Amino acid sequence: MAMGVATCSAIFGRFLSSRLLAPGTCRRHVACLSYACQCLGCVVLMFIGTSPALLCAGMILFGVGIGNATSLPPLIAQAEFPRHQVARVVTLIVAIAQDCYAFAPALFGGVRTLFNGPDSDLIALALAASIQAAAILVLISTRPHGKP
Repeated sequence: MAMGVATCSAIFGRFLSSRLLAPGTCRRHVACLSYACQCLGCVVLMFIGTSPALLCAGMILFGVGIGNATSLPPLIAQAEFPRHQVARVVTLIVAIAQDCYAFAPALFGGVRTLFNGPDSDLIALALAASIQAAAILVLISTRPHGKP
């Protein structure tokens, strides 16, 4: 059921992003909002204990950004790179993202195995939240919005 909640949230997250991406809107800010929802979702999941309400809230927050993690980076590239470079940049974005999606289960499984114990889930969620926070920092600290 929790994954169904995340899936419904992903649909809502994409709809919300499409509404936020009005002409002239900084696409990086929309991506930061999406990653912040995922980060907050991870933090909420760290404290679920036996609370179904917190599980649902965490899955909703994390789910809001699921689809946006794949669709927003190419849109940022489209806005910030010269037209003749966009295809190459988007190809690199997709390749890097696919590598991350392919190897993430191994990374998080390895973390849970390495820190085998009652806190292994908390450590894995803290790592996920840290990755989302790092993505936000990269987005806000690098190239400003607008083509060079």
